[in-house]
Amino acid sequence: MKANKLDFLRKQAKMEKTMKFLKYLLPCALAACGFAVSLQAENTSPEGYSTTQEEHESDIRALNDFVKTKGAVSIQEKGGNLMLSGDVRAEWDHLRATSNGVRQRGHGSEKVNPSEGPNSPFPTNEFNVEVNLMLDYRADRSWGKIRLQFDNSAGIAQRKNNQLTDSYVSHKNTMFGSGSVSNIVVRQAYLGYNVSEQGTSRFDVEAGRRRLYDTFDSRVQFHNFYDGLTLKYMNSYEGVMDLSVKLAGFVVDQTVNHFGYVGEVGLLNLADEGIDFKYSLTHWNKDGVNCYGHKNSLGQHFNVSQFTLAYNLSPDLLSHKSKVYGAFLLNHDGHRNSYFHHKKENKAFYVGASIGEIKRQHDWAVDVNYQWVQAQSIPESDVHGISRDNPANISIYKDISQGFTNYKGYQVTGLYALTDNLTLQGIFERVHECSRAIGGKHRSWAFEVAAIYAF
Repeated sequence: MKANKLDFLRKQAKMEKTMKFLKYLLPCALAACGFAVSLQAENTSPEGYSTTQEEHESDIRALNDFVKTKGAVSIQEKGGNLMLSGDVRAEWDHLRATSNGVRQRGHGSEKVNPSEGPNSPFPTNEFNVEVNLMLDYRADRSWGKIRLQFDNSAGIAQRKNNQLTDSYVSHKNTMFGSGSVSNIVVRQAYLGYNVSEQGTSRFDVEAGRRRLYDTFDSRVQFHNFYDGLTLKYMNSYEGVMDLSVKLAGFVVDQTVNHFGYVGEVGLLNLADEGIDFKYSLTHWNKDGVNCYGHKNSLGQHFNVSQFTLAYNLSPDLLSHKSKVYGAFLLNHDGHRNSYFHHKKENKAFYVGASIGEIKRQHDWAVDVNYQWVQAQSIPESDVHGISRDNPANISIYKDISQGFTNYKGYQVTGLYALTDNLTLQGIFERVHECSRAIGGKHRSWAFEVAAIYAF
């Protein structure tokens, strides 16, 4: 029995060695056969096509090169720097407004357009969730920036976002909310190129989308998006001033070939005394029809000059970065018409002061300003200031008791950094009509609290 068992073990060991040898030999044999076949095909192919391993590897390299041209390139190979940043915001706004004694918000408010359903009546408390995602790429002489803004109302799903239609919904017994998930905006998307840089002078060209106030300075105008071309020139004259010149052309309404233009000249830090002066001119005016086919539209009669003066206080004076500022605006195309009782309501101004700066934990900042804006001083769509609370979004040319201009009021903004990333923001605004003769009385105020986490 022991002899038989030893013989069995010897045979098993010999078989295992044979299998190991075959496992090693088989791949080598297949590789040799493959090489022979490929060599024969190369030598005997009547069409003259090459199928060598070298040609196959060359094809792979060509494919990789093609893919790289489509974006599969490392940041190091591109020769620049890619920066990712953003912020997450949770906001609460409490708002109150009346026009000629009629409540515009909350229970008992007038339904301006009942067919709008959940948009009317309008809330006294608004809750928003907002995300801003920013990508910046900068090379030696070129750059690009993208900012996506996701700003959605809080609440469970809105009815209009549900697959159910009115014919399937019981308005009496079905619960829907105010929440939205689809409010996505291309907030910024532009590219730039440095044409020239010599000494203290620099000339840049940028093209794409952003808001006007991202480039031009104002507390009451420049709210609109502008898709267009921007030219920037900067220079510094030691002991005299820093010069800034900006010119832009942008699309207002391409369906009727309506384009806008804006230029701004800045004389900054005059005589090293912290005094800044800026002048801007915005050309909105267009002869001809608007997108609704109407000629001589009053809403297109705007050529707005703004004169801005600011004084940056020395940090030694208040131990914090601070400044006082003010501006005067004039619409050169303002004219007397029946809407405004044949008066030129074409002027605006604002004054204010700010102190503090947010950079790290426990930093704080406060800004207080007063705004006075007549009815046709700036376009309704371009109001960047406090504005009248107009939840139904009705133009002053449709109902003079509505609109966004014809207001005066003040705004207080406070910021405090709880951490290097988390900041609390509070805003209080109070507004009433600038001219009671245009649309009667208006009263509104708003209080906003926001938590902002930047990364």
